[in-house]
Amino acid sequence: MLTGLTRLILICVVLVGKGRAEVISYESEQKFVNLLKHVMECREIPGLTLTLVRGKEYKTIPIGVANRATGEKVTPNTLFFIGAITQTFTATLLAEQMQRSAGVLHFDTPISQLIGGEFQLANKQLTESVTLRDALTHRTGISPGSVAGLTGLPKAMSRLEVISHLKELPQQAHFRDDFQFNQFMYTLAAYVGEKISASSWEKLMRTHILDKLLMSSTVVAVDDATGPEFARSYVSEQSELVEVPADAFELGPLAPSGTMYTNAEDMAKALKLFLADPYLTAQVRIPPPVLEELMTPRILLPLAIRAGLDRSSYFWPVPDFNVGYGMGFFRNTYRGFQIPWHASSVHGFTSIMWLVPEKNVGLFLSVNGQKHNENPLGTIQMLTYYITDLMLGFEPWINETSACTFPEPFVKAIEFPNVEFKPQVADYALAEYQGTFSSKLLGDIVIRKSATNPKALTMTMGKLTGTLHPEGGNVFRLFLEGAYRYMQVPVAGKHPIPFARVFFDFKSNQCVGLKLPDSVFGGNPVDFPKTNSFKEEL
Repeated sequence: MLTGLTRLILICVVLVGKGRAEVISYESEQKFVNLLKHVMECREIPGLTLTLVRGKEYKTIPIGVANRATGEKVTPNTLFFIGAITQTFTATLLAEQMQRSAGVLHFDTPISQLIGGEFQLANKQLTESVTLRDALTHRTGISPGSVAGLTGLPKAMSRLEVISHLKELPQQAHFRDDFQFNQFMYTLAAYVGEKISASSWEKLMRTHILDKLLMSSTVVAVDDATGPEFARSYVSEQSELVEVPADAFELGPLAPSGTMYTNAEDMAKALKLFLADPYLTAQVRIPPPVLEELMTPRILLPLAIRAGLDRSSYFWPVPDFNVGYGMGFFRNTYRGFQIPWHASSVHGFTSIMWLVPEKNVGLFLSVNGQKHNENPLGTIQMLTYYITDLMLGFEPWINETSACTFPEPFVKAIEFPNVEFKPQVADYALAEYQGTFSSKLLGDIVIRKSATNPKALTMTMGKLTGTLHPEGGNVFRLFLEGAYRYMQVPVAGKHPIPFARVFFDFKSNQCVGLKLPDSVFGGNPVDFPKTNSFKEEL
């Protein structure tokens, strides 16, 4: 016979057991941990960090090493670079500022009315019409200038100077009709927040988002990412993993578009914020209607980009449809659920943040490298599908075999091209192409004759270095060297591929400038007038 005290204890145990939601069952956790380890082995992933959230509960799972040289293991506190996911935080910061602005700040107010005449875009209509919503949804049509993500901007350049020279970027696509990824537009949006509040983006992010969420380890901008708390990144060069220098991730004044480092513990708090968790212990909350405004798609993605971000064709057992981009969030439909998400893949670090608001479920996954893959994000998406299926109670359509061959056997994997480039003869003697070519926004390009190849030129632009080989006429092909050499020779036994074409302009037999296309996202050429000849510099 049960005593009253015994009954009370049993009731309490039952109530606690029912009230505490399990993030994922032990059996399911073992399944995906085994799969993660298997994929890390077959795809040569050094380290991985994972955060799972369900309601007010969360779990972190670190696997592998943060530093191959020292053997330092990944922990829940190891910092991983999250690149473009920074844009989600920047958009969220602006939404938070709007809540405090007493009606001064709105997504649909023209930026020119908020910051005055401090900036000009490619034409008058754009300058007068572009709003924060346009900038945050990547629908301005401005050429992305994404080469700056490799070269870096001049170190002394302020965010105001960046804004003042945005007219250097040509208009490439139709305003408000075409998605055109642009890190400069997120910098512009962040500058609006700075102007309204008289404080820097870095300080605003720390004060109003990170500190209030108790994300104390997350780094907004860093001068030295070589400490033991930072994971190192690795890329495939000639089929071997090599470490990427830490300074490759520095963006200077472009920080609002992609410079944050974070860890699994801190991302649990961020996921709860984006899921509008009512139990979140924090001093900042974004009202659900505002979150929905951020996450609601406002622009469709072009087919070429969408093809790499969803699995919508009939070849896939379970489709994943992209339905557009909001402000700092992509939106997909998977298993019948609306999925706000964002991702990044930069120099080995590949990360994804994936939310299922209807089920109050979210995950963050980041790796610090993998063997060569034409679509490194695809590996992370594949793992995300597997974990999502387990968390939502579905039978995964990925198994150990397909996880190592993905996207095969469903679709054929893209192969690294193997085309030999054969240099031609330029129109002028190579000495005539030497000099310094300058853009007020993107900085200087220095062209010299190669010291090791009499038929080639060298090019230096910030952190980017390479060799220029003539393609014929006044067009040269750029082959990268140094830290970015891996981009042209990731696979052993294949010919290196050129990174970009460089077009030189001549008038009256004198070189007067060059045009550098934005090779990363296919932007229109940016003009670099010649400012000094080699002889003048001597």
